[in-house]
Amino acid sequence: MNRRSLAALLLCAALVLAGCGSGLRLGYNQAEWLADWAVSGYVELDSRQRELFSQRFRQLHAWHRADQLPGYGALLRETRSRVEAGLSTEDVLWITERVRIAAQALAIRSADDIAELLASLTPAQLAELERSFAQSNRKVAREWGVGRSPAEQRRLRADRLIAQVERFTGRLSGEQVERVRSLVEPLPLTADARLADRERRQRELLAALRAARSSPELAAWLRDWLPQWERGRDPQYARLADRTAQQRAQILAEVDRLLTPSQRRTAGERLQSYAEDMVALSTPAGRQQRAAN
Repeated sequence: MNRRSLAALLLCAALVLAGCGSGLRLGYNQAEWLADWAVSGYVELDSRQRELFSQRFRQLHAWHRADQLPGYGALLRETRSRVEAGLSTEDVLWITERVRIAAQALAIRSADDIAELLASLTPAQLAELERSFAQSNRKVAREWGVGRSPAEQRRLRADRLIAQVERFTGRLSGEQVERVRSLVEPLPLTADARLADRERRQRELLAALRAARSSPELAAWLRDWLPQWERGRDPQYARLADRTAQQRAQILAEVDRLLTPSQRRTAGERLQSYAEDMVALSTPAGRQQRAAN
């Protein structure tokens, strides 16, 4: 699981956990503990803030379980159907857009829940948060190969895509791996620009938190800012990101055509299993399991 900014951790913890794969039901039912652990990696909350975090996160988690998980299950079932039929570029773009819409809905719903907590952070905590951002950015820079040779950046990028595909299909053959690497090779390198855009968002958040807004004012700002992560991008990077997203969709459709019947069946079974997990977690029995945990 990728580490994210404090705000994204607070609002997206459930969504991130829902994509963890193995142990999904256990992870989702332990979302509050995991989110608390993740937030603690960025800033140390005092006892009052920790209680506020727990209260608001439980509200968000309950809403997410009842309101969002059934839709995730439907999306996964539709994705399984498209995978079993063979993915086109349009299918990949459709799935990506549905995930984006789900993330935006979660962001908007989360604004009120996190505003009061974020508004309570002291100057010392904001300084700690800024240092944590810098530390996490150094980790991301290493993972993306920022500052390394173009060849190394391309290798790391291909490795990430291969790992993402294998998470659903199982192990790819050596020939398939080499084909994936050749498909990814022509993509433009975006690691430096992506990191700069990540840092921009962090600066915007820190500036808003240091502006001493009231909790309602901050909530209104967050409702506008959180789902609009592309707004404010450098125009050149915005164009590059759009073009790369289209090219990546085409590549994923090409990768889909490389799959064997067994790999396609494995992908369909895993997607179906995740869909069933979503439905189970959204039911009263799933809520009771959370209480037991």
